[in-house]
Amino acid sequence: MRSTALLLLAMMYIVPAEAQTPLETTLVVQQGGREIGREEFTLRPGRGRGAPGTTLIAAARYPARNPTTQLAATLERTAEFALAKFQLDVETDGAVTVILAAGSGARLIVRTVAAGSESGRELPGGPDVVLLDDRVYSLYATVADLATPAGRRLTAIFPRTGTRATLTARKEAGSPGGTVKVALTGDVAGTLLADAQGRLLRLDLPAQGIVVVRAE
Repeated sequence: MRSTALLLLAMMYIVPAEAQTPLETTLVVQQGGREIGREEFTLRPGRGRGAPGTTLIAAARYPARNPTTQLAATLERTAEFALAKFQLDVETDGAVTVILAAGSGARLIVRTVAAGSESGRELPGGPDVVLLDDRVYSLYATVADLATPAGRRLTAIFPRTGTRATLTARKEAGSPGGTVKVALTGDVAGTLLADAQGRLLRLDLPAQGIVVVRAE
């Protein structure tokens, strides 16, 4: 518990250098057939200090022009897809909230820092836990990495809202070009498509009317 808390403090307010460089992929976020925002992200191999794994850097804005809400996310995972680092900065009407998460075995420590306030909570962790957000959709590619042909039961935690959801991710066979198609059932239902490098191509969440697609 102490070591995880120290890690969270070390992460606080650190803006990765990658977040200041152009991001590779743009997603268009639609709801009810209307564009409501855009997201850019980069997924690359490796983590900080040369550690093995992957690093996802994402930036989203709602709406795409003259945004009132902007989000910046960093997700580092080990080579075994375990959580190493998560940071989400949310700016709404000039106010910034920083959300940090780190795992230690079966524990997940989440800390939220805003102007004049700070809070933390401990949640169950483990290899079947994924961190998602309903405005940073590139994070859903982590579900594709954990999906199995038989269907894998996952717990999704949305650190910004505190929501917990249970879903099953079933990888479908026969996707062309090395892409991965995953059917989602449970509290989060829909389909997602990721490319051979693990980057999100498309996400459909019918209950929310959300469709996320790569920009042309």
